[in-house]
Amino acid sequence: MARTVYVVDDDALARDWLEETITLLPDVRVEQMTSGHELLAGLDSLENGVVLIDLAMPGLTGIETLAKYRENVARFPTILMSAQPDIRDAVAAMRLGALDFLEKPCSPRDLFDKLRMGFDKIEEQQRADEAQADLVERFASLSERERQVLEQLIDGRVNREIAAALDLSVRTVEVYRAKLMMKLGVSSLAEAVTKAISAGFAAAPAGA
Repeated sequence: MARTVYVVDDDALARDWLEETITLLPDVRVEQMTSGHELLAGLDSLENGVVLIDLAMPGLTGIETLAKYRENVARFPTILMSAQPDIRDAVAAMRLGALDFLEKPCSPRDLFDKLRMGFDKIEEQQRADEAQADLVERFASLSERERQVLEQLIDGRVNREIAAALDLSVRTVEVYRAKLMMKLGVSSLAEAVTKAISAGFAAAPAGA
């Protein structure tokens, strides 16, 4: 599957050079955009990809554009480009979640190295998303009684107390506990609690 790079720059010559250079990489496609407004307008429908965005554009600067989609930088790792880099701009970009800063003109090697960093970030996020989806699915697979037992365990109750609260035998509680641990793929209560918080099944402790 082709990886995507979004080149956002108001300079057509710069966009064309970047596209010609980037497409030397195997299985990489480039989509050109002329402004931050164009990127933001299509953001919801775009597939994950690395964003190469010029700092000094009319309308919205690269940093102003990044500020508007900073919550989505995991999907769109962003590299700011500037012909006149300034340390203050670089710091501002990093605070907004930018992956890196690239001086124009740049060598193909520097460009490729930074793009690979972006592709790695996207793959890392995709793995995390898949793991989270699997975790949510595991919790959804619990029966109503297994969920009740888990809630009691998270509240710190031992098997005997859970049996009394749910009007079950201790042995039955042990069976439900073993089943839910197996379904969640955990070997300890601490691991089950951690995953329950991650999946939104239980709230994190106050102050955590």
